[in-house]
Amino acid sequence: MIPSESNSMSPPESNSMSQYESKITSQSHILIVNEDPRTLTGLTKGVQKLGFSNTISVQTDEKAVMVTGKKDVSCVICAYESENINGLSFLRMARKKQSYSDIPFFLTDPAFTTLKVLKAGHAGVTGLLVMPCTLKTLHEKIITTLGKPKEVVIGDAEKKIDKASSLINEGKYGDAINEFQSMVNQKENPEYYYNIGYIKSIQGKHSEAIVAFRKATQLDRLFAKAYEEMGRAYRAMGEHDKADECMNHAAQIHLERDNDDYAEGILNEILSLGSDSLNVFNSLGVIYRKRGDHTTALTHYSKALKIHPDEPNIYYNMGRIYLDMKNTDKARELFHKAVEIDGSFKEAKQVIKAIDLGFI
Repeated sequence: MIPSESNSMSPPESNSMSQYESKITSQSHILIVNEDPRTLTGLTKGVQKLGFSNTISVQTDEKAVMVTGKKDVSCVICAYESENINGLSFLRMARKKQSYSDIPFFLTDPAFTTLKVLKAGHAGVTGLLVMPCTLKTLHEKIITTLGKPKEVVIGDAEKKIDKASSLINEGKYGDAINEFQSMVNQKENPEYYYNIGYIKSIQGKHSEAIVAFRKATQLDRLFAKAYEEMGRAYRAMGEHDKADECMNHAAQIHLERDNDDYAEGILNEILSLGSDSLNVFNSLGVIYRKRGDHTTALTHYSKALKIHPDEPNIYYNMGRIYLDMKNTDKARELFHKAVEIDGSFKEAKQVIKAIDLGFI
């Protein structure tokens, strides 16, 4: 069983890289991350026996991040969690990068709980490896997964985007929008597969759950792209309100998946084209608050208030920033303003009570 340095098991007879229509080849760099030397050695030798000679083995996620910045890594096998490794955070970081958004990424763990499966699936993991594992299992998980053809629903979505993009280049904006809408209105949308993933996880069918989650996360990126391009098509047709709506929808998809950099780029593009949408300013405020840039966040919220001076959520969000800045008096004032506008604003009332009781 892997990890075992004395394991002399031969790889399955079916191991031939030429059999698999995959971007991963015998020359690809495979990154293996595990802080336990014995496990790291066992996994590395196992992967090499499968035909991958270019392996890079590291014992911390910090070193793993450095490797991805210097090497063209084609596949990652990383521990889910240990003292020096947060595999889930590493996975999320990788998926935010365009070059790593779709590479095979496997997480290893002695026992995957339902919660771990849910978190890994939602982050876009390719597969799970329960450790220790045999070379046969490693083959089935790695080689078989890499050799699977692209899921039909993903391939069809990509084709529709390519077709619609070609129509935009030809100036056929209406036809392009119809193509995009047929895609985003399909039954098998990201939410459909997220729901399947949740159900399968609860049922303990972890492999099936991960397959569903993988479809969901891939479709999420494709839907975001579709909405973004649809917005540009509407813009070219002079329908600016619809353009802003579509591009903001794309930004919200990225925000929900913590892809703040993508979202920020889209939101700033909307602003650069003359929009003064409340949602855009509010979303930018959320992004900058998460980064700890309070001044910029407040600037965007203030712009939002100029458009909608009676929007309680903006006052609430500004109050949260002033709490972060340890200015409870200003925060209380803003929370009271939110409650004054919306008497049923439960969250604002709770924070005011916490401030008054000295809990904050």
